[in-house]
Amino acid sequence: MLARLAKSVAAHPVLWIVGWLMVAAACALTTPSPDELARIEPRSLLASDEPYNRSLALEREAFPDIASRTRTVVIFESDAKLTSEHEAFLRKLSDRLQGDIATERGWTVISPTTQPLMQSRLRSEDGQSAMVVVCSDTNYLTRRSVNDVETIESMITEAIPKGLRYEITGEGGLGRDLVHSSEKAFERTTHVTLIALLVILVIVYRAPLAASVPLCAIGLSVMVAIMLLNQCTRIGWELGSIEKTIVVVLLFGSGTDYALFWLAEYRSRLGDAATRFDAAISSTNVTGPAIVASAATTVCGLLMLMAAKLLPSFNAGRALAIALTISLIAALTLVPAMAVVLGRGLYWPRQLRLATPKKSGRIWTSVARAVVAHPVRSVVCCLLLFAWPVFRGWNVHYTYDALGVIPQDSSAARGRELAAKHFSSEQLFSWTCILSGDGVAADVESAVDRSAELSKICRENEHVLDVWSIAAPLGDPSRSVAATLAASSVGQNQSEAFYLSRNAHALRIEVMLDSPPLSDVAMDSCASVLERIEGWAGEHISGEVAVFATGLTPYILDIKSVADADEVRVTTLVIAVIFLIVAILVRDVFLAIVMIAATLLVFFVTLGVTEWFFVAVMGEQGIDWKVKLFAFVILVAVGQDYNIFLVTRILQENKSHELPLAVEKAIASTGGVISSCGAIMAATLGSLAATGLPFFQELGMAFALGVLVDTFLVRPILVPAALLVIRGHRQPNLESSEILPVQSTS
Repeated sequence: MLARLAKSVAAHPVLWIVGWLMVAAACALTTPSPDELARIEPRSLLASDEPYNRSLALEREAFPDIASRTRTVVIFESDAKLTSEHEAFLRKLSDRLQGDIATERGWTVISPTTQPLMQSRLRSEDGQSAMVVVCSDTNYLTRRSVNDVETIESMITEAIPKGLRYEITGEGGLGRDLVHSSEKAFERTTHVTLIALLVILVIVYRAPLAASVPLCAIGLSVMVAIMLLNQCTRIGWELGSIEKTIVVVLLFGSGTDYALFWLAEYRSRLGDAATRFDAAISSTNVTGPAIVASAATTVCGLLMLMAAKLLPSFNAGRALAIALTISLIAALTLVPAMAVVLGRGLYWPRQLRLATPKKSGRIWTSVARAVVAHPVRSVVCCLLLFAWPVFRGWNVHYTYDALGVIPQDSSAARGRELAAKHFSSEQLFSWTCILSGDGVAADVESAVDRSAELSKICRENEHVLDVWSIAAPLGDPSRSVAATLAASSVGQNQSEAFYLSRNAHALRIEVMLDSPPLSDVAMDSCASVLERIEGWAGEHISGEVAVFATGLTPYILDIKSVADADEVRVTTLVIAVIFLIVAILVRDVFLAIVMIAATLLVFFVTLGVTEWFFVAVMGEQGIDWKVKLFAFVILVAVGQDYNIFLVTRILQENKSHELPLAVEKAIASTGGVISSCGAIMAATLGSLAATGLPFFQELGMAFALGVLVDTFLVRPILVPAALLVIRGHRQPNLESSEILPVQSTS
């Protein structure tokens, strides 16, 4: 198949180039608009049967006036007390927010002008500030939520009176700022990646056209991949900014590596005075199997992300696999086609000379000889060097706090400061507990008693600041006369819509903690309170009782639970699948075990050093929880490429040389091209660090460090040294893989 493809590309290069351009044009003409993409975004990162989504469904049924997946909080502030003009504006704004647009978008509005019972929670005691809350069923990290927030903001800016300032915060404001930051990060990463690639390719080839060919070819494949993935959203495939950003850097890195391997062979063939057509065909025949095997290994590893229940991980798995396949096709068709069209002019202004036997680079020759002379010492030195970072990587602390990554000059951050000044910043992210069951809400009196008991249980946790319920609609009754009156029969009747649903047999309380909603303290406190409530409900309420929780803190708790389970499942599958593929390629189980173990060492070394840098040097609380799974899958999948190239070259050399000499020749001959590819991969993946967002910075450092460690320590030293040690104690299997060796770029 590869032979036929090679002949077709060499015979009709212009047609292949035109074909790629036509595919790109067709994708561009039919790609969904941003508004269409926003309409088909998922409402949740969690599957519909997860506890959090079931809790939301119950809350929507029992408390439709307060239920929400996302709360957008608008905080208004005046230098003096709010004036009558300000009050009129708030009333008019509340009416507009509750108009036709609320019906269209499924909003409910909580405002000091429409809910008198909520006055003390929505107006500051100093009279200078007020809050309006818009509740929606949209995930806060989607473009649809961003559109909601921007619609709200446009209503405000149209008519806001002088002397009144505002900021937008809550989950909606937080999501808007995070989505904007992610979109800017995507653009910045793309630009940095292109610049880094161009610089490295110019250094490698010292010829402008040779540097431009892989850049243009893989760049076009990236555009096609992104547009095609956008098309897939119409059939239910979602793709967020995070997944798109990783697609870009992975495709540029892997795709350029594939192109580099092909171009190295092509240059060598041209140097032998072959015609450009024969050189292109031979280059594909020689390097194609290795490139396809490498890509297949990576694709199979990435596909294991589809075993995850968390939607971004699941979506990233299939998106990355499809995108990498497109990049592979470009490397084997578009790159050769462009090279054939340019012919020997590809390497202008350098002159191609007839190929002569070349001495390997001195550095890699010295490394090869040292490894062969001292294999045991090489293995021990590597393991000692890796010991501390592996230990640290095994005990990494992860953080789930997205509030800490938003820019300090964002509206969400400024809104939190306003809330802290006039209310309490934690009030923005209170969470809800709902008890549901036939015996829960038989009458108001029993509901009041049970709510009072539940409030007491909650307040026993040292991090609970306040609890709102039908027994205390405005929180702690001891705080004010208004709160005491609200707890009376009149107040209870008004608050029933917020805290008691007799039709749905549900009782609701709202809890405010003293810690940021996504912090470890908040998550631990929430889990502890829910556990105590479940225990109390089982003892004091007859019949079957279910305890549900909504809000940002319960949401991230559910995310954490699902992510932990995904991690075990995905990592197990990735290791199993990659091991199986490697074992088939090298035809040696023990060697495959060594290669997988070496890659796992790279992962933990990378994780340990990354965590040390961002915690000990940068002062962060931990590294983002998403880093672990993405770094593991990509480093383990991509990390096998270079090991496969090296080991298959060793097995080829082992056909005609003793193993020590085969190892020496393989390290020396592949050192240049693999090091160049490693540098390119590290630069492209590491470009994520230029985004300015902690998650991408951490992921970028992990990717770059992992590739560099694999390229310059594991591949040339640890793996071949371990092979020599193992083969020294048992009969070697001299059968070689079908994968053919790679050539030097020099």
